[in-house]
Amino acid sequence: MGRAVEQRRAVSRVQYFDLLRVVAIIAVVMLHVSITEWHELTPDNPRWDDLAVFGSMLRYCVPVFLMISGALFLNPERDVTWNSLFRKSIPRLLLLYAFWSLLYAVLVVYGPGGSRDPAEFVTRFVTGHFHLWFLLALAGLYLVVPILRLIARDRRVAWYFVALAIPFAFVFPLLTRIPVAGELLAEVLGTIKLELVLGYSAYFLLGYLLSTCRLSRRAVIWLSIAGLAGLVATAVGTVLVSHAQEESDELFYRYLTINVAAVAVAVFVLARAWGERFTLTGRSLGVVMFLGANSLGVYLIHPFFQWLYKQLGFETDTGPVWLTVPVLTVLVMVPSLLVTVLIRRIPRVGKYLGS
Repeated sequence: MGRAVEQRRAVSRVQYFDLLRVVAIIAVVMLHVSITEWHELTPDNPRWDDLAVFGSMLRYCVPVFLMISGALFLNPERDVTWNSLFRKSIPRLLLLYAFWSLLYAVLVVYGPGGSRDPAEFVTRFVTGHFHLWFLLALAGLYLVVPILRLIARDRRVAWYFVALAIPFAFVFPLLTRIPVAGELLAEVLGTIKLELVLGYSAYFLLGYLLSTCRLSRRAVIWLSIAGLAGLVATAVGTVLVSHAQEESDELFYRYLTINVAAVAVAVFVLARAWGERFTLTGRSLGVVMFLGANSLGVYLIHPFFQWLYKQLGFETDTGPVWLTVPVLTVLVMVPSLLVTVLIRRIPRVGKYLGS
């Protein structure tokens, strides 16, 4: 009986990871669809507020992807070796970056309206398209996986790492924008230079810790309430700061903020709670696993279809925000998914370029 329970938990765990991938990739596409027009508007435009709400609801997407990776790579039951990291995982990410950065550089520089300037092409190829930063960030985390696995072995040390990251990585950077006091805080932080807990490593550890710890129903409820509060704080903070600046301000949109982290944690634990109670079967299981397996490909490809629709004159400003954003999200996701599937079927190289 005990073995059967453990097997069911393993199945549920895989399923909720796939479910998280699906939720996160939809959020990524919708975020990029909505934020394009948001950047072009000023806060005094009525459409700006609606687009700001969309952006506020979706910022959890990248942290959730990082938490999934952390839950997998820091799991002591997973065989993560130096060879697997430095001969497979990291080179694969760098190959993806080089390939897709090259394609997008060609598209932007030599496509319609491009400058055809070789210097710009080289710059865009090296720096990458706006969304490809995630591949380099993930590669950076893979570099420190051997260290993070050692930290994760002792749960007290791992939680201590997260506890340090909360103020230094997620809270203090927000406070540095406060007049006078913020400047003093920034100077003090610059002197301390506690950089060990900065960056995305806290999300990696959080993913592992939250996927393996015991979570009571009360804990899930309180974390969900904190996530809801984080979502409200993201929206309200963005609106207030942007209106004060009279231009779009992404201070509360940053992935390394306590408000966004709270939402990401809530989404993660709710998915885990769902996975512990329910099991997908049949067609629904197939759909979720299919979408989850192709989520990275959709991430890599979807900006092309955003660009294509822009060339055709179809953007979110063609109608009401609450209609055009979801519609355009679907119209971007579906062909991105189809192209991902086609690329992965290319003999020998497809599995390296589409996922």
